[in-house]
Amino acid sequence: MRSLRTGRALHLLDIENLVASPAPTAAEVAHTMSDYLLRVPVGPLDQFVVGVNPRSLVEVGRVIHGAQILTRSGRDGADSVLVEMALSDRIDLRFERVVIGSGDGYFADLVAWLIAHDVHVTVVSRTPLLSWRLYVATSDITYLDAAMAA
Repeated sequence: MRSLRTGRALHLLDIENLVASPAPTAAEVAHTMSDYLLRVPVGPLDQFVVGVNPRSLVEVGRVIHGAQILTRSGRDGADSVLVEMALSDRIDLRFERVVIGSGDGYFADLVAWLIAHDVHVTVVSRTPLLSWRLYVATSDITYLDAAMAA
């Protein structure tokens, strides 16, 4: 019997961090997602979950289709709602790979938990926004910056 995890990846996107704006426009989200899809392999069984603050919901929803979009306001709202969903839904049982689209150190503990549960973790970030805690949590990092991607 084939494992439910085999060949599946979950992309957890803190879209405001990836765009580098607390209130991204649809154009900024589209540009960032285009860069993301050029640099990050996406398989046919992959799923996307996007965390946003409520003010960004409409702009993000206009661009990103087919993803689960979670909202929470406040400091680290998008980060906390993504981490809580990942832990409560036991994503370690359903995905062999998790891609975290954010540079926030808030995700460092989630990365450690996933690695301890034999899940491969990739972090996608912009160079100036990658926290040290997240940088040292995994050795697989993809940068969205043009200079780093070359």
